[in-house]
Amino acid sequence: MTRPQPLSFLEAERLIQLILNEGIVEPTYHCKNQSMPKRNVTTPQLIHVLKTGKIIREPEWDNEYNNWKYRVEGVDTEGDDLVAITIIIESDRILKIITVF
Repeated sequence: MTRPQPLSFLEAERLIQLILNEGIVEPTYHCKNQSMPKRNVTTPQLIHVLKTGKIIREPEWDNEYNNWKYRVEGVDTEGDDLVAITIIIESDRILKIITVF
């Protein structure tokens, strides 16, 4: 299987906003049960960084999901730095959150 081309930063950010409004945000088990509690990140803080953060690094390929991982960087609702590693499943309008830190 050939890898699809990654989305541009702007296109990925646009799709994230669309999915936040009309799709499903789905943290993985690891994210929900390990990385979010470890960092004391709440769901509203996660949504805030996805709404206001930016993608400033090149995406990385994820072999487990056969998709590109996008790193959304910003701040949480308390002003602390927060990064969310996401996978955009455009066809199903799902934003899978792999981890936060």
